[in-house]
Amino acid sequence: MEQTAAIFERTAVHDHPADRPLSKSESVRIADTLAFIPPGLQTALDVGCGPGVLLERLPVARAYGTDLGRRGLRHVRRPAVRSSIFALPFRDAAFDLVTCTEVLEHLDPAEVPAAVAELYRVAARHVLITVPHAEQLLESSHRCPRCGEVFHLHGHRQSLTEGTLRPLFPPEAKISVRYSWRVRPWSENLLRFRTHTLNLWKYSPHGFCPKCGFAELQNHERRLLYRLTTGLNELRHPRRTKWNWLLMRIDKPTAGGTHV
Repeated sequence: MEQTAAIFERTAVHDHPADRPLSKSESVRIADTLAFIPPGLQTALDVGCGPGVLLERLPVARAYGTDLGRRGLRHVRRPAVRSSIFALPFRDAAFDLVTCTEVLEHLDPAEVPAAVAELYRVAARHVLITVPHAEQLLESSHRCPRCGEVFHLHGHRQSLTEGTLRPLFPPEAKISVRYSWRVRPWSENLLRFRTHTLNLWKYSPHGFCPKCGFAELQNHERRLLYRLTTGLNELRHPRRTKWNWLLMRIDKPTAGGTHV
């Protein structure tokens, strides 16, 4: 987790105001997330809030944020503190709603149960999580030209699904699932051919190698063979059939055993 925080500290990924213009996919994801929040809540905590893009929009009277990265927190306009997801500085059941969006994929798989348990601990009524759904990690990866390390450009360390997340919550919790924003999947064989055979990789201006620190990555997406493999994939998958994001809401039972 510290390594992921370092990525956000070193780059400008989170160094922007919360009201910056959003891409269409981001706008849809955030709108779908907000629509998944039950009415009548008073307090919320956004864990991994970054600059506050979701935090600013939470429809509650008192919303708070927390993030491990300092750079994004400079832009947050609602109350926020710096903390790890593994040790949230709040009492049990402190907030009606706890949101954690686009965070868990940055953790090692072995770390997720502890993170989820901490989210559940500080929530009084609901936990709302969003993650990339069944992400093809290789699609957004790059190979460092200096040391040869293959790494995800956004620091994602695992691909998550409903099946991997659902067992992490107590059986008495009520779990609801929605999906957001359809994308075109990649043919696995074609993706491996583009990356490992042609050595053509995804590009991000914020990317740098987490192993050696090299940051002068080349933009392969402009090359003819990259565009050709992308076109071949579009022929094989003409429709956008894959959901890009998984939204999961966990409703905690009340003392009487019902859900709120």
